[in-house]
Amino acid sequence: METHDVIVVGGGPAGSSCARVLARGGARVVVVDRAVFPRVKLCAGWISAPLWDVLELAPREYPAGLWPWDTCHVHYRGRGHAIACRGWFIRRYELDDHLLRTSGAELRLGLSVKEIDRDADGLWNVAGLRARHLVGAGGTHCPVARVVAPPRRAGPVGVQELEFPLDPAAIARARAGRDGEPELLLHDDLRGYAWNVPKTDWINIGVGTLDPTEVRAAWGRARDHFRGAGHVPDGAEDALEHVKGHSYYLYDPVHLDGAARIDADGKGGVFLAGDALGLAQPMTAEGILPAALSGRVLAEALLDGEPEAYPARLAAHPVLADYRRLHGLRDTVAGLRRRRAPAAGARPRGLAADGAVGRLAERAAARAVATGFAWMFSGARLPAPRLVDRALDVLTRRRSP
Repeated sequence: METHDVIVVGGGPAGSSCARVLARGGARVVVVDRAVFPRVKLCAGWISAPLWDVLELAPREYPAGLWPWDTCHVHYRGRGHAIACRGWFIRRYELDDHLLRTSGAELRLGLSVKEIDRDADGLWNVAGLRARHLVGAGGTHCPVARVVAPPRRAGPVGVQELEFPLDPAAIARARAGRDGEPELLLHDDLRGYAWNVPKTDWINIGVGTLDPTEVRAAWGRARDHFRGAGHVPDGAEDALEHVKGHSYYLYDPVHLDGAARIDADGKGGVFLAGDALGLAQPMTAEGILPAALSGRVLAEALLDGEPEAYPARLAAHPVLADYRRLHGLRDTVAGLRRRRAPAAGARPRGLAADGAVGRLAERAAARAVATGFAWMFSGARLPAPRLVDRALDVLTRRRSP
């Protein structure tokens, strides 16, 4: 049995970021993953600006495929909108391998974690390795998460997608804008969206829904929409018959209650990061940024000798603080919709749905929703966060019995 300071289970952005900071701080850390990298990872692969700071990496320094974009094409309630905002796309096949190989950690790849236990010395035993600290960063079904069993108030979201190579000329003829510019189809009820992302000679098409039971039907509608718009490249139809499904959890403040389990003596513990904890952005479901961020925050807490501070540090970070606000706004809006849902057969109150003023108001509202979603898609910070906090506090008190 080899002894390390930290065992990290999972080599994705959460695990590699945690390992990188730990190794740089002088810790002896080993990353265990059942896959051999590079490996296929289902993910649209969008990168928002804050990630580069978390990784301490400039876009120009990233050695693999990178697709910058400054326009997001959003289709919502029957209308298309070209929204000016900024981001990047990568291929997870390349990004994850690069981050893991440059982490400086010892790697044990192709090694499945079948059992997790502790010995008489209080050390975690995993796949022939021992360590005082154990980090679960292996995604939604991480074996370490099964040990910790973090609290869940809602189920996971459902996703069906596929990324595959294709003739670049065919992709160029069918894309909504320039190379790398995302095309998004928002569901009318805002409980999911579909995407179509051209990456030169690769394309990623998929759909996600809050309710996993709705994802198959949503995929059919998304494919019909992209096909009708002429945005399914020649030669793609056969591949799209074989989309893959997966699921993961959106951020909920209660998830942080399961972020750490510290020993009574404070000398060791078990921790969760990334999708193993459930940190995806609560509106857009972006997972790369919160995964890498949580891995870094955890590593810094361990190096500082304050493992118990990890959940509080993570909650206080500006990115996760915005996630908390967005989670509150989403729940508040959902509650208001349920309370204001008209009875069957009831006529809508207010402006006539077929009036000119009503149509203008609906278009303005749809444009605002499309713009706001594209803005969140780019990873922009919430404006006036203190004002949002005060509004949520008022709404919460009004909803309380």
